[in-house]
Amino acid sequence: MTTRKLLLAAPVILSPIVASPLFAAEEADGSWSGSTELGASITTGNTDSSTVNGKLKIGYESEPWKHLFRLEALQASEDGEDTADRLLAEFESDYALTERSYLFGALRGTRDEFSAYDYQASAAAGYGRKLWVSEAGYWDAEIGPGVRISETDDGERETNVIARIASGLEYRFSDFATFNQDVTVLAGENNTEVESVTGLTSSLTETLAMKLSYTVVHNTEVPAGTEKTDTYTSVNIVYNFD
Repeated sequence: MTTRKLLLAAPVILSPIVASPLFAAEEADGSWSGSTELGASITTGNTDSSTVNGKLKIGYESEPWKHLFRLEALQASEDGEDTADRLLAEFESDYALTERSYLFGALRGTRDEFSAYDYQASAAAGYGRKLWVSEAGYWDAEIGPGVRISETDDGERETNVIARIASGLEYRFSDFATFNQDVTVLAGENNTEVESVTGLTSSLTETLAMKLSYTVVHNTEVPAGTEKTDTYTSVNIVYNFD
């Protein structure tokens, strides 16, 4: 197993073990929630290929504050050559103004060896609104200004003022099936980065689920000879903990 794969697997394997006693100690002060995902595929024979992806989400809520940390990693290779190597980390804090309105601050960073940009890092703050809330799910929307630092594969670095627009939708069809749609837009003068994540989750037990997700990452301005859009499809086992 390569170092990258160990790094991918470690959060998924260790997070429930590390988090459980920590969450228990803080239970009186607020509520914790989280999930880990792991998916892998291996092909041998005429073509040797492998794909591993891991995801971790940890949330903490203590009124009027709500915090969410997200970490995702993807690594793929074919015939000994890497074909995908992507890491994303995101942290957001929300402060409730009313039952529906809140202020947010968000930090986000991505590193992708096979995209137009070696890395993109941003910080933004602004206003959020719960457009729809019910027993079946929710729909949130956010907008605010920020700043982004990015570097292309050829070493060109730039800093831009951006506008961050985000939307998060969850709809539960039943106790066993949930649909999610999360969209993040970071719009700047030189480039607009769009990430769309669509997921369908089916519960297997109280803590385990199967999830099918489709991710689209698009940059409007990229170096010549580079694709503007990357897509990722995964089928993962999900472990939920609180």
